[in-house]
Amino acid sequence: MDAGSRSREKDSVARPGHPHPPVFGPATRGTAMHFKPVFYVCLLLAAVTAGLFFSSLEPAKRVDAWNSDLWHVIAGKRHEPARVAVALLDDEALAAEPDRPLVFWGPLYAKILATLRKVGVAAVGLDIQPALSPVTWMDMIGSDASRDFDRDFMLELAKGKVILAASVSTESGEPAFSLPAADYLIALPGHEADLGLTNVPLDRDGVVRRFAPALYSKGEPRLSFAAALAQKADPKAPGLAGIDTTAALAPRPIAFSGPPETFKHISFARLLAKDAADDPEVKALAGKVVILGIDIHGAHDRLASPYSLPLFGAPKEFMPGPEIHANIVEALLTGRSLKTMGRIPAAALWLPFLVLCALACAKLGPGRSVLATMGCGLASFGLGYGLFRTGWLMPLAGLDIGLTLTWAGANAMRLTRGEREKAHIRHAFGKYVSEAAIAGILKSGQPPAPGGSLATVTILFSDIRNFTTLSEKLSAQEVVELLNAYFSKVCDIILAHGGMIDKFIGDAVMAVFGAPLADPTHARQALATALGMVDAAREFQGWMRQRFPKLGDWEFRIGVGLHSGPAVVGNIGSRQRLDFTVIGDTVNTASRLEGFTKVMGCPVVASRTTVDLAGPGILTGRAEQAQVKGKSEPVPALEILGLADQ
Repeated sequence: MDAGSRSREKDSVARPGHPHPPVFGPATRGTAMHFKPVFYVCLLLAAVTAGLFFSSLEPAKRVDAWNSDLWHVIAGKRHEPARVAVALLDDEALAAEPDRPLVFWGPLYAKILATLRKVGVAAVGLDIQPALSPVTWMDMIGSDASRDFDRDFMLELAKGKVILAASVSTESGEPAFSLPAADYLIALPGHEADLGLTNVPLDRDGVVRRFAPALYSKGEPRLSFAAALAQKADPKAPGLAGIDTTAALAPRPIAFSGPPETFKHISFARLLAKDAADDPEVKALAGKVVILGIDIHGAHDRLASPYSLPLFGAPKEFMPGPEIHANIVEALLTGRSLKTMGRIPAAALWLPFLVLCALACAKLGPGRSVLATMGCGLASFGLGYGLFRTGWLMPLAGLDIGLTLTWAGANAMRLTRGEREKAHIRHAFGKYVSEAAIAGILKSGQPPAPGGSLATVTILFSDIRNFTTLSEKLSAQEVVELLNAYFSKVCDIILAHGGMIDKFIGDAVMAVFGAPLADPTHARQALATALGMVDAAREFQGWMRQRFPKLGDWEFRIGVGLHSGPAVVGNIGSRQRLDFTVIGDTVNTASRLEGFTKVMGCPVVASRTTVDLAGPGILTGRAEQAQVKGKSEPVPALEILGLADQ
């Protein structure tokens, strides 16, 4: 085939049977660009929906409770108690009365109440449930002891300002009430109206986080101990709005003032001391609600609170029951509250974090997007802590599920899309470039630019000498067999040196070095390929004579032309048909130099440009000026004999 006809043919699309699949064309990318936003919008909607659903389940509630506990621990003391104090029958007070059973502490309670009344407290809550009075006890054992033993205590109760503790149990299935002894109940001016239920709901993990302002007792609502005590001290307290005895109220979070001992404990021993009313610490109780309780070894009146969350191996710190009530009363009197955010406002606050997570997953790889997702989770925890400080509990478990789903969905899409692109690249280039070149393209993450880009490359053209005469001696099937056998050999050589097989043009092959993956040694690799193809042609001659003995002593020879320079590399064609190829003056010059091998009478001819780019060690022979069609100046052409390092 002459150079001119081959040149005209090579400028057309690849011949049938060897087309390049369209890669990274405008239509393909446009579809991906359109699909991506729709996918992420759907993913975000699914993440929000899943988060809202999960947030209503028990595992999510436990996670949110843990977050709340951690916020409490981090915040520490949040409020200085100003309206409530706690006085305890502790081990010190018990040691002062070692022979007095608790059932006979009535006279001492009376003395304490008298002292508190003297200093002017607002109200007293007796978080001690005396279920049996000494009078009843002595009647049971038939004692002749004075029935006036508890007279002073009952007189103090009759003066008002005191709330006694009661409780209700449903362990048996039916409400079972535990009330103070009848003697004490009758002494109260409001009788049952001066009682408060001390029950506080325990979460499944045994932690007290909530309180019920009103509970059912004997078939009708009754105020809790804390609510009754706050109402006794200040009926118009801001925290009592909406709390009455018309209906039982759902539990609500406790606005704790701080960890255990935020409310300073005063020992009963101090209140029972001589001239206790003149004690500055006792006098400081004026105007406050005082809760009397028991906190002695073995009494087991300590409960786990949010501050009991163990961190870094620290032991759990439990809170005395009276102090838990003190936290509730203080919140009711001061109007402090802790509210759980609704599902819709919570979802609105989740959305920015989910959007940031989706954007990070779209821009970053799976590894870095994990860190970004964790960062969104930490940022949301920080926002939740800030809202906690203002009195709001933001549920985060649903958001965590949403973030996880967003990361998983985005990266599954990325993985699927990435694998499709990798498969597309392998399909597009697998038969034309080496595996190493494909691996380089995939590793770079930069597939060949759509529409073409300028690159410096080396172009190799090769054809079989006197192929027209050869094909006349063989049948069509034999010609195809011969070409397939020959192309298999030379293509292996091209790929081994990092070249790309651009196209087959009849008996000719065009190869590109330096594209689609840049290679600074492309000129030297192209020269080594040309020399290898010549050696392969000599070896192929033996196979040809053995396979086709009718050819006799036919000499199988090839000619190879090479030229280096700038060329446009990319997808060339129309919307209906695209080829990844190389075009430009460099291609035309390489084709003409391949034809010039006949003039010079040598198998390999390269331009001076290619030889110079290949570096030292190129063995050359004859040198001539090739008059190339379309060029006003001749092209310096050199015969290539070998490489010094081969």
